[in-house]
Amino acid sequence: MTDAKSRYAAADIRYVSAYQSEISPARLHFDLALAGSHWEPQDRDRLTVLDIGCGRGVTARLLAAANPGWEVIGIDLQPVHVVEANEAAAAAGLDNARFMEMDLVETDDAGIAAQLPLIDIVLCWGVWTWVPDAARDGIVRMLKSRLKPGGLVLMGYNALPGFSDSLVMQRLIEEACRDIRGTPDERGLAAIEAIETMRAAGAFSLPHEQVLKQFLASARRAPTYLVHEWLTSFWRPVYHADLARALASARLDYAGPANPSRSLPSLQISPERRQVIADSPPGIHRETLTDMFLQRRFRTDIFIRGRRPARPRMLEDIPVVLATAPEALDISVTTSSGEATLKDEHQAILAAALADGPRTLAELASLPGLGDLGMAEIGLMLVESNAAHPLWRPITRDPAAMARAARANDALITNHSAEGGSSGTVLGAVVPALGSAINASPSDLAVIVELQKGAPPDAGTIAARLMEPDMPPEAVANVTTAIENLLALRLPAWRGMGVL
Repeated sequence: MTDAKSRYAAADIRYVSAYQSEISPARLHFDLALAGSHWEPQDRDRLTVLDIGCGRGVTARLLAAANPGWEVIGIDLQPVHVVEANEAAAAAGLDNARFMEMDLVETDDAGIAAQLPLIDIVLCWGVWTWVPDAARDGIVRMLKSRLKPGGLVLMGYNALPGFSDSLVMQRLIEEACRDIRGTPDERGLAAIEAIETMRAAGAFSLPHEQVLKQFLASARRAPTYLVHEWLTSFWRPVYHADLARALASARLDYAGPANPSRSLPSLQISPERRQVIADSPPGIHRETLTDMFLQRRFRTDIFIRGRRPARPRMLEDIPVVLATAPEALDISVTTSSGEATLKDEHQAILAAALADGPRTLAELASLPGLGDLGMAEIGLMLVESNAAHPLWRPITRDPAAMARAARANDALITNHSAEGGSSGTVLGAVVPALGSAINASPSDLAVIVELQKGAPPDAGTIAARLMEPDMPPEAVANVTTAIENLLALRLPAWRGMGVL
């Protein structure tokens, strides 16, 4: 088999538009500091980023818009993705973003070197566990050739043992729909029907009922996404240890998780189970043991080409800025046994301090009245709860940078709002101080764009600008109320981050 479609069963399915916030350089810096891994780019304004399997380029374009001195490259197997991404970058005025059709199976080392510069950050999200071994080998060859010493790779992949309950189901629907012709939606609906039939008959080898119910609800909302995600014979979740072993040939070391609160044993695993892990035979991989208790179905891991311990003040020096109105601050994260939340009095102290502007984690940890809260715990809870964002650069409100961000946001909502709203995917709004974007639903982004165009922060005015003139009064009232609530919650933070 030599053609791309025979190697990638879902290669003709257009991918949904979505922003991967984990690639934010400020978040990567924070995550690595928390994990005790060193990463300090010499020039934060001059980095080269590669997005493997970039799809329609949303994440790459947001990074390029926030960082005009970066070179951002996306590669994808689908020509239609590449065309759309390049057109969208041009519409946003992004001369530092480019997209190429590239098959890493067919491209040899000389071809890779000819087309790609040396790279600082690589995003490989939703690729590794959906491609054949030859493509995985191509990714490793590219990393070995092009990733700089000290460079990062962010891997997002389906993980074992968390996904072990779905192996038989995936095989079932892939075989059931292999020869079905029709639109992606029709094939996705056929896959749902096959699962429902087995479920009704009481098949044993299906996921737990709660997991299955969530899967089917999501699949019915977006059957085309089910086809892209599941209907390929190359769908293979992997153990972290096997991925780490493969990347080791490119001299990459595991440096830490990109979603630390989901991986922290003290938050997610009971003391008794942590003791079982500690007492296990040394030959058993610790990440595999941890995953047996965490049930992580999707892992987000950061690898470094040449890991070193973090410098002593790396975590302490990180500044954070509020992501919401101080009075609405909710510092809580989800754990396996419920919500972990800071005490009300501690939240009030942190909210009051951050209401005056960004503070470093060292400054926050030194505030009186926080009891035994440590710096790492404060940072983890603030950032992982999305109550605050780590900063990549100072907030300057440079007119040129703000205009560039506004242009990119406007282009994004123009190109993707209808699709984002229907599929439930997350878009983003460019924030230069973060070096990336904040997550934003299509409706949130539409409000930001109107404010950046000069609309007053008045819900009724913005609603009138966004809605069709013949909308029913009750619809106008509902939208106006939703915008009022959004502005109350987010407007102070948008101003504080330099979005407005």
